[in-house]
Amino acid sequence: MATAAGGGAQESRDSGLRQLGKYEISGELGRGSFGRVYRGFDPFVQREVAIKVADTLDGELPEQLQKAFFAEARAAGRLHHPGIVTLFDAGTEGSLNYLVMEFVAGETLKRPCQRDAPRPKIERVADLMLKCALALDYVHRAGVLHKDIKPGNIMVTPAGQPKIMDFGIAALAGADRSGGISGSPLFMSPEQIEGRELTPAADLYSLGMVMYLLLTGEPPFIARDTRTLFARIQREPAPPVQSKREDLPDAVCEVVNRLLAKDPAARYPSGRKLAEDLAPLAQEGGPRRRALKMSHDSLRRLEFFKAFRSPELAELMDASTSVTYRAGDTIIREGETDNALYILLMGIAEVRKNGQMIALLEKGDCFGEIGFLYAVQRTASVVASTDVLVLQVNAALLDKMSDECQLRYYRIFCENLILRLTATTEKAATLLPKSDLALDFILP
Repeated sequence: MATAAGGGAQESRDSGLRQLGKYEISGELGRGSFGRVYRGFDPFVQREVAIKVADTLDGELPEQLQKAFFAEARAAGRLHHPGIVTLFDAGTEGSLNYLVMEFVAGETLKRPCQRDAPRPKIERVADLMLKCALALDYVHRAGVLHKDIKPGNIMVTPAGQPKIMDFGIAALAGADRSGGISGSPLFMSPEQIEGRELTPAADLYSLGMVMYLLLTGEPPFIARDTRTLFARIQREPAPPVQSKREDLPDAVCEVVNRLLAKDPAARYPSGRKLAEDLAPLAQEGGPRRRALKMSHDSLRRLEFFKAFRSPELAELMDASTSVTYRAGDTIIREGETDNALYILLMGIAEVRKNGQMIALLEKGDCFGEIGFLYAVQRTASVVASTDVLVLQVNAALLDKMSDECQLRYYRIFCENLILRLTATTEKAATLLPKSDLALDFILP
């Protein structure tokens, strides 16, 4: 076993890299932008990590490529979101340049996008794209453009959470004026091909191409070489997605066709606006959705709605979906990620952690507050004990409400959250006096 200068990087003759600084290397995971990705282990914090090591030429990384490699660290290092692979560390050991990232178990979207793969349910595609849209909205608001959104750069965890990765050619918004062309040809927008200054609309175009493939298994453009492919992307309208799959709802087709518009101004102005259109599409399957038929007077009998005036109740209903669940149905699943708040309108439900009931929810109770605020993984499950009716409020849709209605909503939301935290503290003191279990077990 040879040791590189500085004693940090170790290699074996037959198996490649085995140690990089403090990180133990257990094997190669694959290849990413500019290098190989290894599975590693951080012994200090006791966690698995993914380590990207830049490819070198004659033992050295050219200065231009080194700058591009560490541009990923600058771009991804400022981002912390459930829909983005987290960057933990970056450094150099001898001649090796590396990035240390969150290890994500799961598979990328490459296989589901292939022609011979089973087509995912429409609701599943909408849900994946919704979560990616919210992640991109966060990325763009942080002033970063990804520039290489494609199926291979979207990892999906076993819990169903997509995570965008590989910021190897990312750039600060408004600062990418090199005029060069970089990206994956099929997923590049017309303006990216032309080397024009890019905006968030370029990433959304690429996401639209991913959605097109997930729904149809076929690319909208096929060519024998990259030059011809670029010409078709620039000049030819993308074949309407419904021409490839006739059973798609009109609303789904409208989203995809808008994302693939040639003119960036004709696409969605932001990931959040895209999420607003995807949210109802992701909710069509599974439990039965229906228009809420409760009168405003009936709603006001519930504590959460007492302070709302009729016009505001109408706005809130427009930003929400009512859902019926049968006894035994799972409303929220532990480990999954969403950003919805739930209000129990009828029936009884149980909060469960590791299969054990830890709380009972009744008519008028709210749940899912932590996920609504931060879009983090749910720490507990909520299961219907009886047939229930739930109002599901999606954070992506609240922007459609008036400022006055939003202010009233968030004031009542905060009051309820404080009451819930107080009740949870008292319950934890009674039931779990010797435990350090997190309070959010009761706030799934």
